[in-house]
Amino acid sequence: MHIEGGANAAYRREIEEADDPASKKAEIKGCLRELASPMRTAHAFGIEEIIDPRDARPLLAEFVQDAQPILRTQLGMTSGLSYVP
Repeated sequence: MHIEGGANAAYRREIEEADDPASKKAEIKGCLRELASPMRTAHAFGIEEIIDPRDARPLLAEFVQDAQPILRTQLGMTSGLSYVP
């Protein structure tokens, strides 16, 4: 569920009872956005590097290309899977 819907569902009573419901809703959404940060999640799981989505395709292609010799030698695959850039 996106942050807007999540904030409305989970904090409905708190928002309705606030003196300024719009301000309270904005405050809650801001807190939820901060918690949903990929940087915060990566830190919590000990991940040292986050890949920019724009860079993902070239990195994945490089990984597949680098994996080919390993597939052939360690898994005994001589044909079938191959990557041609």
